[in-house]
Amino acid sequence: MRTIRPERTVYSCFSIFNGGSPTDGGEVMDVTELAERVHDFGRRAQDRAPHLKTEEATKAALVMPFLREILGYNPNDPTEVVPEFVADFGIRQGEKVDYAILRDGKPIMLLECKKYGAPLANEQTSQLFRYFDTTEAQFGILTDGVSYRFFSDLDRPNRLDDKPFLEINLLDTDAIPFEELLKFVKSEFDADEIRATANDLKYTTEIKRVLAEEWGDPSEEFVRFFASRVYSGTKTKARMEQFASITKNALQQFLRDKIRQRVTSALEQSEDSVEAAVQLASGAVVETPETGAEESAIVTTEAELSGYYAVKAILHDTIDVRRVALRDAKSYAAVLLDNTNRKVVCRLWFNGKQKYLGVLDTEKNETRIPIDDVDDIFTYADQIRATAAVYPMPG
Repeated sequence: MRTIRPERTVYSCFSIFNGGSPTDGGEVMDVTELAERVHDFGRRAQDRAPHLKTEEATKAALVMPFLREILGYNPNDPTEVVPEFVADFGIRQGEKVDYAILRDGKPIMLLECKKYGAPLANEQTSQLFRYFDTTEAQFGILTDGVSYRFFSDLDRPNRLDDKPFLEINLLDTDAIPFEELLKFVKSEFDADEIRATANDLKYTTEIKRVLAEEWGDPSEEFVRFFASRVYSGTKTKARMEQFASITKNALQQFLRDKIRQRVTSALEQSEDSVEAAVQLASGAVVETPETGAEESAIVTTEAELSGYYAVKAILHDTIDVRRVALRDAKSYAAVLLDNTNRKVVCRLWFNGKQKYLGVLDTEKNETRIPIDDVDDIFTYADQIRATAAVYPMPG
């Protein structure tokens, strides 16, 4: 996993929704903030997408906001984003790619956009292919505003690969590799670092695709591989048809067994959490088998636990408080619903001399309110209840 530098600070949500760049003033984002932002953006994309009938509407409603809110580039700044970017190609003069993202006046990424729902087949990348070897850009992105396919020249220098090394879908945000997407954010962009892992990522994606195909309908080659490992008799046609069914059932049972093991392990860990809570209340560091050296340095203080219990008391009459969880980090402790970062109720910024309560509005913009005592949290009970009420019950 990529190490996040401790000195990083999360950028202001307020500045983004008012048209600024997320990295204005040198602020940057981490994986957690990126994940929260993408999940929120994905919900809005799901609402907007069905109403988009043209390429221009897709750009305005999805692509430009994605560049600004997720990747941190300002589409209104021509030193960062150039629409209708022209790069002459041989005898073809004046052809344009939809957007070029610049750094130090040179293109680092090219974007070709299609209207939402249009097929993103290889022929749709033709302009990216033509422009790639005529500019200094190292990455090309093909998108319909919801699906984003990232290409580079991993197989042959200066020639865009046929297949993307990274693909994300804003309608399936749980499947997005946020560590990889973070590398394309303006404040984090490092072409060499991206390329160092892109090859493995590309083939990992392809192998997952092959596994998905074999899962649904095992090929003869796939079935024969497993049959050769467990059966030494003659592999007749009838026997191989039998093994096709056996292989498919074995795959499904294997996955069920793995899920059952994970659930059992989670239940065992939850029993250990009672003892962990006792240690946390005394200010001790609790280290679990999954806790790394950096995470083990996080101490949940008595004040943070008191703040957590205050929020649970506020929510007691409106929701099932068993849904309320506390997740600690170096800078703050977050009070969540359903133990997911997508459902932040409030944040407790208690690690400095001045304590702050981070409250969120309906757009998830956070305001840090200075407080003198944990009991001051009850002053903002109505806002905390309103924030919690926005999140639906888990399905």
